[in-house]
Amino acid sequence: MIDLVKKLVMDDNNVTYIVCIFIIMLSLSSYTLENNNKQEVMLTLTWICATFVLQISTNNLFASDHHDGILEQIFVQPLSSRLIIAYKIFAHWLLFGLPISVISSIFSFAVLGNSIEHSIAVGVSLLFNTLIIINISATGNALMIGRNNLASGVSQILVLPMIMPTFVYFKLLTQFESLSLNIYTLLITILIFVILIVNSTITTHMALKFAVEQD
Repeated sequence: MIDLVKKLVMDDNNVTYIVCIFIIMLSLSSYTLENNNKQEVMLTLTWICATFVLQISTNNLFASDHHDGILEQIFVQPLSSRLIIAYKIFAHWLLFGLPISVISSIFSFAVLGNSIEHSIAVGVSLLFNTLIIINISATGNALMIGRNNLASGVSQILVLPMIMPTFVYFKLLTQFESLSLNIYTLLITILIFVILIVNSTITTHMALKFAVEQD
């Protein structure tokens, strides 16, 4: 763990990128801290922590494959390279996004004392959010492969405005009390997120292909 922290701190690219994310997300949560509503504050902090961790986890999602020459092999495989990239992103979500959502739901129920319905709503809404956050972050990381530190920091800043709206939707999903509204909202959420994920996968594929062609 100490070696991992040292690696993150000593890498200029990681320092620039993490500081930018922290400042922007901290400003996003500042307005809820003025409220005395503990639930509002914890929802904001939950989303911030999840987004921060997922941004860090996707930092080297494709970088190691690029350095090892695996990306070139992906684009010459008989299988669709888009499917391989989508599978890699999906596997990353299962490894990080799913546990984060489950832990957040348990934390909301066991530690904060919220109702089981609200805790489940937090977990499910965060589950959708982590999936789209990882897809958007993967696109940003694909755009920065093979670039210098300045370009890497700019690419991460550019994808953050696309991640911010998921916070609004995350809060909306957790505020619905009616089961029928929840089902209707979840169906709309699934449709919107499927469209965003497909577009993100296509964009990530194009960025990775461009990086491979430039080598």
